[in-house]
Amino acid sequence: MELLHKTIRSEFLSYINENKILIYHFAEKSGINSGTLSRVIHGSQPFSVKILDIITEHMGLDEGYFYDQYVDELFNDSSINWRRLRPFMMRCSELGKNDCFERTVDMMMENVAYIKPLFEFAELLNSEGRAVSALIIYRKVCEAERYQHAERLAICQYRIFKLSISDDQHNNLECAVQFEPFVARLNEVDQLDALKDLTNTFLSLRRWDKASKVAEEMGRLARIQYEIKHKRIRMGKSYNEPAKPLFGYILYAHLILGSIAEEKDDYQQALYHVSCYENHDWIKENDTAAEKTKSQFREWAKANKYLYQLVSGEVHILDEYVEYLATKENEILRGLFKIMKSALTYNLNVDHVLERFQDTITSYIQERVTIGSYTDQIMGDRFVHFLADVGDYYLDTDRAHAGIQYVLNSLAISANIKNERCMLRCICAFDTVRHLATGDELHQYTTILREVRKKK
Repeated sequence: MELLHKTIRSEFLSYINENKILIYHFAEKSGINSGTLSRVIHGSQPFSVKILDIITEHMGLDEGYFYDQYVDELFNDSSINWRRLRPFMMRCSELGKNDCFERTVDMMMENVAYIKPLFEFAELLNSEGRAVSALIIYRKVCEAERYQHAERLAICQYRIFKLSISDDQHNNLECAVQFEPFVARLNEVDQLDALKDLTNTFLSLRRWDKASKVAEEMGRLARIQYEIKHKRIRMGKSYNEPAKPLFGYILYAHLILGSIAEEKDDYQQALYHVSCYENHDWIKENDTAAEKTKSQFREWAKANKYLYQLVSGEVHILDEYVEYLATKENEILRGLFKIMKSALTYNLNVDHVLERFQDTITSYIQERVTIGSYTDQIMGDRFVHFLADVGDYYLDTDRAHAGIQYVLNSLAISANIKNERCMLRCICAFDTVRHLATGDELHQYTTILREVRKKK
């Protein structure tokens, strides 16, 4: 400790000597109590991160200039405690000093007594949106407790899963596979949200069987918890339930299972699940939040009835469905995805539909840069295949350059989110019409592939 204080003090003392500043003048100017500053300089009182930051600022140095040295100083101090460590770690997080933050966590993990306060600190950081810092702690706690079966380990794995999801589909699959075994260790409330998040991830990856299995488990657990809840209510006991209405997880399970059935061309099964999340007679709750949730599922049921009828071959409802979509801005893209699927399957002319919603399509192409939430992941996967569908539609109707541009747009976004399935589809489509491509289109194509190679 003494050696490090000399290192920090020597720079400070050199500064005041070179600038001919008296210590009490520096104290007065910086706002540090002169007695405190004197004790710190003479080594009888350790630096607090607050005093260190003030000294650093008034020396004209970058914020966090001394932090690497400060980490060593902290752990050479036998009197170190959480009260001093916590403010320093918060400042490291605020300044993006991730190396200092991680070194501090590593040294703290040598003492098992710090695991609990570190976990609680990670929860605070996570709630404040400091994902990078929170992830460092969650991963360290997981490593320290990897042979334990405590709920804390499962919560850390859940947090890691949610915070690690990105626009890289390879990464997302790895995250889902790593987290899945820990779901059963979570408490009943967190289990439902975890299963919902896993379902959405597998959906975005087109892992239909996995998504179906997880969604079924979510529905099963939700039904059990719903019965327990109302049994406890009848007995006059309290019940700890999720922030969202518990019955919503049951309805959502049917919504997902219906979507998967449609993807597998089982339209009768898809419509069966629509009826399950459209019917709310069994639901006991009728408060404002519950009615809002019911209303949302009724709206989804109405939209999906149109969708499943259309893709099953009832093409006469196309124009009626288009008019419905025009009144539901948030549903336009999802509707277009299925309209294009139907157009290719049943050889429909949908020029008027594409023209009507061209601004929506163009806006999403231009504004989509990265994927954030699970909904965005699913939309991203569907959107690149939709663009490829539009490309096929134009190519099949001898409009090569319009088709090529959509194929290139799909390829570019697919490369960005590492959707190899769609990338391969686009490459094959482009190769069939390469002889019709202009010089500019060929240049776009080679540029995209060059960027793909750079990322590997």
